[in-house]
Amino acid sequence: MGEKMDNRENMPRILLAGANSGCGKTSITCGILKALTDRGIKIQSYKCGPDYIDPMLHSHITGRSCRNLDPFFSTEEDLRHLMAKNSREAEYSVAEGVMGYYDGIGISCEKSTHTVSVATSTPTILIINGKGMSHTMIPVIRGLLSYRENPIQGVILNRCSKTMFQMLKPELERILGIKAVGYFPENEGVHIGSRHLGLMTAAEIQNLDEVIERLGKMAEESIDLDLLLRIGEKAPVLNPDMSEESDDVCAMSEKKSGIFDNIHKSRARIAVAWDKAFCFYYAENLDILCREGAELVYFSPINDEKLPDDIGGIYLGGGYPEAYEKELANNHSMKDAIRGATADGMPILAECGGFMYTCRNLVETDGSSYPMLGLVPTDVQMTKRLSMEFGYVTMTAVKDTPYFNAGTEIRVHEFHYSKAEIPGEVCRMEKSTGRSWTGVYSQKNVLAGYPHLYFHNCPQVARRFVHMAAKYEAIFSGNVDMAAEYEADFSGNADR
Repeated sequence: MGEKMDNRENMPRILLAGANSGCGKTSITCGILKALTDRGIKIQSYKCGPDYIDPMLHSHITGRSCRNLDPFFSTEEDLRHLMAKNSREAEYSVAEGVMGYYDGIGISCEKSTHTVSVATSTPTILIINGKGMSHTMIPVIRGLLSYRENPIQGVILNRCSKTMFQMLKPELERILGIKAVGYFPENEGVHIGSRHLGLMTAAEIQNLDEVIERLGKMAEESIDLDLLLRIGEKAPVLNPDMSEESDDVCAMSEKKSGIFDNIHKSRARIAVAWDKAFCFYYAENLDILCREGAELVYFSPINDEKLPDDIGGIYLGGGYPEAYEKELANNHSMKDAIRGATADGMPILAECGGFMYTCRNLVETDGSSYPMLGLVPTDVQMTKRLSMEFGYVTMTAVKDTPYFNAGTEIRVHEFHYSKAEIPGEVCRMEKSTGRSWTGVYSQKNVLAGYPHLYFHNCPQVARRFVHMAAKYEAIFSGNVDMAAEYEADFSGNADR
């Protein structure tokens, strides 16, 4: 990338967008990330939308926490700020789109990958599944180019042979006026496993490094990476005001295991569940908890016998508890430890898979039942189909809770193949279609429900969670004066 590598004011970057879901975005993105990383380039990756699994793959390859850029959770100004903040220390940034380029909420273009690419002025490369097409893909691509104003600069043809690409390349460039950046051959031997919720997590794929290595070699051989880099170098400055020093006070690094450590002196220790059953966390959420004064420590509800020492709160994120239901059910010492901490008043925040863990029993589709924590009074039943509540949701609190007041509106996301027998009644959920329902439990210090929170649009939840954890620690350490100080400080600043 030459001298521009040392002058990152414009933050060189590209966005890889698909014409449709299943066009090969993730495989091609992983291949490009691997190839560029192997060249010694410091990459910051992004995933558009509310995805957890693709970011794990990105992070595994680059060694840096992948970040989400979600236009439902964030304003266009926020998207620019988040990209500028997180790309500041990188040499090049690569974003992966979600679904088709123009696919947004419902059947609209609103809050789509297109929204992200335009808001951040990121040069965009279309990924087209070329299987079974030759010249026909030219009008297909032309339609995508002309539908709305966009920063599309090039195209990559997936499931395309080298011979076909060489024949198509001059025609694509002559007629469409964009660059044919490369192709990806069809290769059945390179496969990332999947299950009902999508791809398998990075930790579950036994031959992941072998697959990533092969994808990287394919990208190096079939994609003009130098051209790709040049396209990204022409990206306009995101916003000079946004690229200044971040206000984050939590410096995060990533272990090979994928667990984040913070190195910030804090006022509260929060235990974050992280193993094969629970690993769905937005990196931004962890940053914000730290910014609010938390020190994050990690534990495994599957493997550990007890909670980490000297903690004031527990964060149970999403994941696949149903895939490890026996291990979770049989870890009696861990369940007893969490129940005991809850009875003592320790705050617990549980989302989706974490919520399923807090229920009484996890019931499989065949009727077999596995006892969970029993912190909320309902069973949860696995289903063979995706819940009708899936997708983007606006959540409105109908009752006061320690985490938010009645009337608070929070944008959230749901995606689950299970159903709670009694869904909870703390919040009213509503989709853009008008479909609505109630959900979420608040049992004193416990907040549990299917919705995934993104703290950037509800910082008060993170702030109150850390406050409760700090107060709990002060009380149980016998520091009554400190507990009173936290209470007084919080009373005036809870929702600032």
